[in-house]
This record gives sequence, structure tokens and C-alpha cells, in this order.
Amino acid sequence: MKTLVWICSLVVLLLIAAVPGVSAEAYLHPETGMVFPDRLAGMERGTVTDFEKEHPGYGVSIGYNAPGITVTIYVYNLGMESLSDSLESPELLEHFGQVVEDVMQAGRMGLYNSLQKTSESVVVFPPRQSGRGALCATFSCVQQGVERNSNLYLLAFRNHFLKVRFTSDRSVQAQAEDTLDRFLAYLAASVAKETAAPSKVL
Repeated sequence: MKTLVWICSLVVLLLIAAVPGVSAEAYLHPETGMVFPDRLAGMERGTVTDFEKEHPGYGVSIGYNAPGITVTIYVYNLGMESLSDSLESPELLEHFGQVVEDVMQAGRMGLYNSLQKTSESVVVFPPRQSGRGALCATFSCVQQGVERNSNLYLLAFRNHFLKVRFTSDRSVQAQAEDTLDRFLAYLAASVAKETAAPSKVL
């Protein structure tokens, strides 16, 4: 029941709080210092949605798009005052189970057709010397008759959850793999211990 409420709440919030259009300026997330440029890995930044003012703990979401590719980044803390960066922390592992179940529940609600979870793993982002990684689940599905692959990433950074959904059409798989590599490289630099944000936009 809690999962259904979470999904429905996010759908409603996206409808009422979205800021349409593509901004020419980089978006800075104040609490983490993460910078989201207007272009990233060949994708255009679109909607930035702020849930925090009316729904504390829900944070913000940032969308990126390219032909056949949709990426949404969520930065939020669910009201937690302290959150360990460890991939083995109970809070992160529990929340990972919840967000994976959210995706499966969305499939049961009909938002995706033929939804299947294909893997769960721990991945290390490039560049590997950053030493940062994330919990990862992959899915396959059909949306509006189009076969798609979707990667879900979850990690913690500066007392916030960082969740990423990277979804692409199978028809653009080669391009999507290149875009994903470049996107994850930027993300790895953003959460590296030495700095809060990379100096180079890919």
C-alpha cells in the first residue's frame, strides 16, 4: 500500500510541480553542490521539478533527453538527517529494495508492458579511480509498442539519496551505451570525494 501511495504521489507531483522547457543555465543543487548542465553526454536537459517546498524530503528531479533516450535523476533525503555513503548501509539497502519494487509495481499498474527485472548488482562508475559505485537493477519492458531497456542506479551522497533511471529504446542500443558511459563518468566525477562537481561538461 505504501508503495502505491509513493508512486501515485510522484505522478501527481510531476504534474503539478514541473517547470517546462530547457534552461540555458546549469542547475545547481544547493545541498549537495552537484551541477547539472543544460547539455550532458549529448542529451538536453529538460524538466527540473522541485518537490521540496511543498513536500519536504522529496527533493528534486532533473530530466535529460535524447532521441530514444530518457534519463531522470532524483536527489532527495526523505527527511533523514544523516545518511551513510556506504553501499552496505541498511538505509540504502532497504531503500533500494523499495525503489526496485516501485518499478515492478508500476508494471503491475500498467505503466509498463512485459516488464521484467533482468539483473541486480553493484556497479563501479567510470572513471574507476573515483572508487564510487551504486546499487543497480536492470529491466526490460515495452512502452507504447517500443521495446526498451532501463537501468536503475541508487547511491548516497552528502546525506541525500541519488537515484537515476536511464531508459532507452533497443533500436538505439549502441548510441545509448555510449551515452550511458559518458553520463556515468560525469556522475562519478560529481560524487568523487575530492570535489562536489566536475569541472568539465561531457
